[in-house]
Amino acid sequence: MINEENGQYLNLLDGVLGRTVSLASYPSTTSEFYFWLSKDAITVELGNLVAAVAPDGNVTFGTIIAMNAMMDMEKVHTDFISHDFGSPEVQPPTDINEVVLCKTQIIINTSNRVRPVERSDVYFSSQFGIEFALGMDQYKGDDKGIPVGVFENGDGEMTPLLIDESFLLGPEGAHLNVSGISGLATKTSVIEFILKSIFEYCIDQRGRKIACVVFNVKGKDLLYFDKPNPYLWEDTPLAIKSRQMYDMIGIDPEPFHDVRVFAPFDRRNPARVKCIRKDGKVEPFVWDIGEIQDDIEQLFDTSSWDDSIEAVWVDIQAVLEKQDITDYESLMTWLAEERRATYDPRHTNWHGHPKHIFYKCVKNLSSIRSFYDGLVAVDSTKPIDIPLQDIKNGSIFVIDLQQLNERGQRLVFNKVLKKLQRLLEEKRVGSDFDNIIVFVDELNKFAPRIREGGKEHIRADLIDIASRGRSLGLTLFGVEQFASEVDKQIVDNSATIMYGRTGYAELKDEIYGWLTPEMKARLGTVPRGTILMKHAKFTQALFFKFPLPACIPGDLYIPAADEDITRFADEEDLSAQTAFSQSEGREFDF
Repeated sequence: MINEENGQYLNLLDGVLGRTVSLASYPSTTSEFYFWLSKDAITVELGNLVAAVAPDGNVTFGTIIAMNAMMDMEKVHTDFISHDFGSPEVQPPTDINEVVLCKTQIIINTSNRVRPVERSDVYFSSQFGIEFALGMDQYKGDDKGIPVGVFENGDGEMTPLLIDESFLLGPEGAHLNVSGISGLATKTSVIEFILKSIFEYCIDQRGRKIACVVFNVKGKDLLYFDKPNPYLWEDTPLAIKSRQMYDMIGIDPEPFHDVRVFAPFDRRNPARVKCIRKDGKVEPFVWDIGEIQDDIEQLFDTSSWDDSIEAVWVDIQAVLEKQDITDYESLMTWLAEERRATYDPRHTNWHGHPKHIFYKCVKNLSSIRSFYDGLVAVDSTKPIDIPLQDIKNGSIFVIDLQQLNERGQRLVFNKVLKKLQRLLEEKRVGSDFDNIIVFVDELNKFAPRIREGGKEHIRADLIDIASRGRSLGLTLFGVEQFASEVDKQIVDNSATIMYGRTGYAELKDEIYGWLTPEMKARLGTVPRGTILMKHAKFTQALFFKFPLPACIPGDLYIPAADEDITRFADEEDLSAQTAFSQSEGREFDF
């Protein structure tokens, strides 16, 4: 029975879609129900959100997770014979009954009763019904919702999809993980849009203090947060629909304004940075040996840096501290002298360590010059740190790591992560942030599910952030091609998990076992701009759509011909910041 109270949950304009049915082979339970489709309900599809109205007026909401078309025949031969033994163009003398049966997973009902669905008429849910079913009405009115896109139902109606700020940024829950096929899943685009939502809703409207640090480890995707997306203003169907979404959600489709980009120092480049972005707006960073001495072991694998070499390095560090050696050149000069002093065959050890172990440690340290050029200051280059202390409310700091090798990337990532933790811990005594979002591309590089060797320090730090970062205000947004390759604790501790188009081989992994075969099939074919989301406050996963990002994807950016690539080389204080000698290729006499 439909009345004024339950009618608000239903799309009455499109009418009844079908009627629930419960058979021995398809029983209705407390978690799912089935309904057959009216022949006129041609827009119903997998992932739609529907509402079943029982005779007593109770409304049960559910998501369609499977659809089957069935005929009233047991064998294929029956249909074959009815078409004149295999002539498709021949119409059978008697029409064959065919029915589409929808399997629906229950989300909630208006009475909060835990009972199977009774004989009911089924409708599309209205926007009000969708908000009620997903629980968005609980935080939408409290100004705690953050738009991540729109849910488009089978009736064509779009509902802004909001997730609870407390379960995206904390403290109730936190972290976002997005996976999918490279180039097809639009993983970075959905993160860019969600960041835009966070900045618009949390900072501009609610006065929250939030900043974001982005790690770019491949390509140009994350280097142009400050550049507008011209494709958003074209007359293509996707662009038109994207603008409708921005208007519906109430977000200004403008790029981010307070953006700074950092990359390793390049002694040979007029712009002084190792970065694909060439417009002169990328700032260099490079560290002296004193800055990274506690992280040196991260630059080597276990075959090059074991416990015996670590013991030698500990004694070398003691000398560095005693003699106040902080730069690489001075360290290598001192080590050359120490090594020459051990040439005498009567010296079998160095400070109690076997001489050959000392030599191996020295060789490792010498290799830093060539293997980690641009990360460690050499040839009298002055160190330049990433000024994390200058990050402000609404800022985005992009750290481009793609031209460092994998171990160099991990060292930078780990150092920045620890500094951000310290910044937030200081908020107890006046820090300016509610949250700092750490956006990591290719998360599997830093937190693989199975390590191939080496120590677990970075992975352990990320696990720690995933488990307790929300209490500090440190939120992890991670992106990877394969969720199965990321440490399970990090994925499981993410309150929001999203999947773009995913390969069928990946979908065979156990972490996708909760999906029905039909949902897996759809996830393997969804178009760009469509995402499947699991969220802590939603009892069921659902597909949603999001618009083109306001900032241009880096691989689509075409630089202007007159872009100034020598900004840092022309600055008057360059010599004070990055003075270096012409002694390139200098070797130490070992």
